[in-house]
Amino acid sequence: MSLITTTKPRLIQFTHWLLPQSCFLCGDLCQQVLCEACLTDLPVSTTGRRLPIDHPCNQGQNTPLPSHIHTQAVFFYENPIDKLIIAAKFNKNLTVLNYLGDQMAQQLTITDQPEVLIPVPLHRNRLRQRGYNQSVELAKRICQKTGIPLNYSAVIRIRDTPPQSLTKFTERRNNIRETDFKIIQPPPPWQHVILVDDVITTGTTVKAVSEMLLEAGIAKVEVWCCAS
Repeated sequence: MSLITTTKPRLIQFTHWLLPQSCFLCGDLCQQVLCEACLTDLPVSTTGRRLPIDHPCNQGQNTPLPSHIHTQAVFFYENPIDKLIIAAKFNKNLTVLNYLGDQMAQQLTITDQPEVLIPVPLHRNRLRQRGYNQSVELAKRICQKTGIPLNYSAVIRIRDTPPQSLTKFTERRNNIRETDFKIIQPPPPWQHVILVDDVITTGTTVKAVSEMLLEAGIAKVEVWCCAS
């Protein structure tokens, strides 16, 4: 009995490779990444969760998101969403990443049609190591589902900072600065821009990019993230 209990997770993990039509979380056969039971258990808001300015991700940081930067999160960053995002972000599981992007497109509340999606950029060193930018891949799926244009060349990251996930929570405020990013081409006369990110914790990264875009003359910046 103990042998079965110990080896079951490995067997489930192995079936993910042999049986692409098996649920990523429980291993049951299904026609998509997650079975209906696991999909129902996801901590998701059916209309998209708009984060208030005093959201806990900003408390104690003294860097609240300005009132004109509206942030919308689809999932709570808790089990099992954290497992899915880790697999998508660090284990090169693009199938899971694409699935999360599709879920974002379905759950986000779009009131005013934005003009463009801009994924939060990775530094070229991190992009080389990882092989892809998870925010770009999420934005691609949102673009496909909604028809909102995607631009992933307007903003670049010019300083290779330590990953936020590896930085102490109290130090993340100083880990990212507006000067870490750069607009490499004069932006079109956009008035409504969406930043796309995977996870928001302190909000430091999206705040830095958002304020840079606002200073460049863009009237409205929103942030869409997979989880917070």
